[in-house]
Amino acid sequence: MKKKIGVIFGGKSPEHEVSIESAKTVCAKFEKAGFTALPLYAPRSGGWRLVPLKTLLAGGKLAGAEIEPSLARGCFVKKGGSAVRPDALFPIIHGSTGEDGVLQGMLELLGIPYTGCGVTASAVGMDKVISKELAALDAIPVLPHVVIRAHQKAAIRPLLKKAEKLGFPLFVKPVSQGSSVGVTKVKRASELRAAVLNAFRFDTAVMAEKGVDRAREIVCGVLGSAEGAKASICGEVVPQGKHEFYDYEAKYLDDRGMALKMPAPLSAGTAAKLRELSVRIFLALGGSGLARVDFLVDPKDEKKIYFCEINTLPGFTSHSLYPRLWEKTGLKPEKVLKELVSIAVRSMAARRRLSIARK
Repeated sequence: MKKKIGVIFGGKSPEHEVSIESAKTVCAKFEKAGFTALPLYAPRSGGWRLVPLKTLLAGGKLAGAEIEPSLARGCFVKKGGSAVRPDALFPIIHGSTGEDGVLQGMLELLGIPYTGCGVTASAVGMDKVISKELAALDAIPVLPHVVIRAHQKAAIRPLLKKAEKLGFPLFVKPVSQGSSVGVTKVKRASELRAAVLNAFRFDTAVMAEKGVDRAREIVCGVLGSAEGAKASICGEVVPQGKHEFYDYEAKYLDDRGMALKMPAPLSAGTAAKLRELSVRIFLALGGSGLARVDFLVDPKDEKKIYFCEINTLPGFTSHSLYPRLWEKTGLKPEKVLKELVSIAVRSMAARRRLSIARK
């Protein structure tokens, strides 16, 4: 009998539409890989829906039976009482409440194996400040930054001045958002305040990070767990046209907003170093399943490498970086999904063996 995989998508973050596109690809690939995909849609308005697979793939209205998780029964329950029991879950809700540990905490209580990072790694990976600090503790180079929190907005001027001293360009970012949501490249002091206030639209904490002008953006996929993780080839994201960096518009709204060079045109030594650093960062944060690690490389000296961020729930659309990197490495998306389910099942089994008694 085919294993049933519940694909959880949608959510309340600004990346809602990206999540829907990821779910279409993931569900289709699961079906091709010999699984039965169960699309579990979380609308922005709240609640969950079990959507017919054909409706999702056809781009129809995402309506279906209302369901809710039952922690007592370890399953989902339809309105009326019948149970929906996936063998494993594949969360693909990007951004806040989906890849920041919130959803993962609920799935832990539910007790169904789920793919991807757990609660702690998801929360840490989503926080750009904490993830950079942990990377730095492992002697991985990072760029200096200034953090501004919501309670400091009333007296923001000294913090803006502190950020200015880092030098321009600066990249102003929400601390806990993905897909370049709310990110601005700031070239002069007069632009800084507006960029910070814009980032505050998406988070209660903002970071102004020293930039590397025209930095090469190198990405690497990681697959595995503490039992053994491996890195894909490196890819180089090259913004096109009006885009100075790989912003939200270049990622999702402009079909010609970027080019991906695979493998990245790097020396063998630098490419090997970046792959090794990707796995180190993944394991240092307690990663499991999948992640994409992003680096900045000085365009004048490829030995100057800086960890930018880790994405513990990368996009999985037909044109997303993560599946393309692995396919170029020699692992088709169907194989990646199979491996992720296998890791999820083993990880949940290991947690269930842990004692919950004092003696």
